[in-house]
Amino acid sequence: MSEQLNALRRQSDESGVAESIGSFAVKFDAGASSRSKVLYANGRMQVKVQVVVAGLDRDGNVVAVSDEVMESIRLIHYDSGKTLRNGWRASAEQGRFTLAVAHNPNAMEDEDDGNEDASDQRRVRTFWVSSENVETIQIGASIKFADTVIRSNGTTLSSRHDSSISIEAILPVTYAIEQFRWEDVWYDGGFRNQRIYKYYLGLYPHSQQVKLVDWIAEGPVKNVVFAFGNKVEAWNAAFQAGILLRPDREVFNVSLPYAETSGSTPDSISFIHREKDYEVRVNDRVGELTVVQVLSPVARDQLPADRSEVFRFTALDQFGTEHKLAIRTDFKERSFRLERG
Repeated sequence: MSEQLNALRRQSDESGVAESIGSFAVKFDAGASSRSKVLYANGRMQVKVQVVVAGLDRDGNVVAVSDEVMESIRLIHYDSGKTLRNGWRASAEQGRFTLAVAHNPNAMEDEDDGNEDASDQRRVRTFWVSSENVETIQIGASIKFADTVIRSNGTTLSSRHDSSISIEAILPVTYAIEQFRWEDVWYDGGFRNQRIYKYYLGLYPHSQQVKLVDWIAEGPVKNVVFAFGNKVEAWNAAFQAGILLRPDREVFNVSLPYAETSGSTPDSISFIHREKDYEVRVNDRVGELTVVQVLSPVARDQLPADRSEVFRFTALDQFGTEHKLAIRTDFKERSFRLERG
């Protein structure tokens, strides 16, 4: 009697445990039917690829596979069976530049959370695929089960599965400098002829906006003062500065110099140097970067300075593509000019 009970317990324990892989599919979304997508080969833009797996127990019932099995999943080149390489990368982390953002910059697609589907015991593992090479490849997956590596390219004799998707990585778009919009807008001033302007940098090819979302410059990771002049020769602008703001900033605080005089006779007149504080709202246009220009007719009581070299930087658009640009400063004309970097 005890032997029968032990056998029943063993059967109960083994029931619900995956003994083989029942289904093994590679998709763009767990419920999607599309088999091909396009991304820019810039190393940043990503496509979501999901691997959907279900096991079978000894009775042929569909059951979930273990966490260990799910962790063993890798994306592969369908033709060679090797893990992604040669400029292709599969990451478990979603970056800033996904295909969902590319189609609709204002909204993200609903994401599968990768958890087990309670209705049919499928489990889903999500990857984010990017490429630095211009080419089209077919992507499959591999999974390790019972000490056997099973590939979805139909080459595993003991467990045949054939499933893949296709991704075309195309050359990132390069735009002429005329397709960038560089607009200066008066923001604040009037106090003793101090002036503040905001320059907006946008990208509008064929009158359609491509959003600019960030920038890269050598050295600084925060806001960068790319131009600074003190006691410069410029009409009504002895003090000048230009600042490129990080896109996550909403407010920028800046102070401008002015001078007060005291004394009633030429011999007794003296100057007291002070600073006027301003709070500037920045990054208030969606998809455009902000530069702040400040000017004051009075210089600071410091040594002369003239940092007006050409400032080179890289703007990133909503697809993760780089655009090399430069700002040329002219203190005498009190202007910033946008150029190709």
